[in-house]
Amino acid sequence: MTAFAVLLLAACSFGEKRPEYYDAAETAPLEIPEGMDRPDSSSALIILSPPVPPPSLVMETKPPRISSTTSGLDANSSFRWSSEGLYLMVEDSPESAHRRLGLVIKRAGMERVSLDEKGVYRFDYYQQFKSEGGFFKKMAFWSRDKSEDYSGAYQTFTRPDGDKTRVYIKYADGTDCEPDAAEHVLEVIRARLG
Repeated sequence: MTAFAVLLLAACSFGEKRPEYYDAAETAPLEIPEGMDRPDSSSALIILSPPVPPPSLVMETKPPRISSTTSGLDANSSFRWSSEGLYLMVEDSPESAHRRLGLVIKRAGMERVSLDEKGVYRFDYYQQFKSEGGFFKKMAFWSRDKSEDYSGAYQTFTRPDGDKTRVYIKYADGTDCEPDAAEHVLEVIRARLG
């Protein structure tokens, strides 16, 4: 009898039920009839999510994933996300960050660098791969580096964010970059920008 009771209890707890909120649907906003006042929501609980500081991790130098967020404690820039995608938050004034960004792009080996009337830098990036080994190593195509090549045409621009500056990157035609490509090219810029 005890064994039967244990089996019965085990069978009851065997299949976990899905929580009810998994199937919940958002309802339409409250419609207030004409002539009626809106409900007082001044005492409503508002939950704000504070910005989460990025962890102080050491950056990796190989693509496709450079780092999840930042390069360390001593850097004055870090990767962040917004509705416009990945960007680099630089602890510098917008004017200074924009000027430094132009110098960094030119010194980082970008080609066909230009600045348009809206303050957008356009450039061609050619990814450099390390050449390791001698002749026979180069001939062994099956052991070649399988790193993704992020070479291409890009544009980058700055936006003020209080006393800091956001540096965004897009493809040359203005479309959003793939996250890995954006992170890779922004890391090339961040390594020189600081």
